[in-house]
Amino acid sequence: MEAINLFVAIHPQLKTVVERMIAENLVRYEVLELEAGEYLFREGDGIRSTFYVQRGLVKLSSNSADGYAKTIFLHKAGTLLGFQEFQEEGPKSSILNARTSMRSTVVVIDAQDFSRYLQANGDACYAMAQYLFSMLALETREAVNSSIYSVLQRFAALLLNLAHEFGANHEPALLPFSNAELAEMLGVHVNSIANAITSLRRSGCIDKQRSYLAIIDFEKLRSVAENLVASE
Repeated sequence: MEAINLFVAIHPQLKTVVERMIAENLVRYEVLELEAGEYLFREGDGIRSTFYVQRGLVKLSSNSADGYAKTIFLHKAGTLLGFQEFQEEGPKSSILNARTSMRSTVVVIDAQDFSRYLQANGDACYAMAQYLFSMLALETREAVNSSIYSVLQRFAALLLNLAHEFGANHEPALLPFSNAELAEMLGVHVNSIANAITSLRRSGCIDKQRSYLAIIDFEKLRSVAENLVASE
């Protein structure tokens, strides 16, 4: 599926490395139990930690100059975020916001310990490099998609990907996101999402049910997304 995909993929080898580090106390860490909507860090915060999501979902976003918020990545269980310690010496302030989208368990790892471990373990360092490259490729693809495809096409593809990630593969597939959250995922004004929802409802792709969007016809939705969804 080539749909708009903000979810960072799990790197199995890196996941094993991090869980071993935690289980064997090879790094300093603490475990946080967070409710939906709590921040791990905000733009401007000094960051001295790397964060491993054990359960839940963490949204990484930025604030644009025109006042829009844009989701950069969605970090599910088994993924890492927060890499300021890998910068050159100097201020290590976050330029992003990290906020939980649902109840989550996050392990806060001392970034210097994590960095030293990677330097001393070649296989772990290589796995980390692969993981970071996959994130770069994901962000690059999204930037290209946003310059080529319309909001309606990108929104249709986003809904298909959200359904896939949350295992909602049968009609009706219920997605518990507000218009504002969906707008942030695409980095567009909420009115653009409202217009896209109206268009997709008229074409029989989706329906609105209280606080949920329901995909009621996957094939029609795929036809709107066009080239953003690979043929199966």
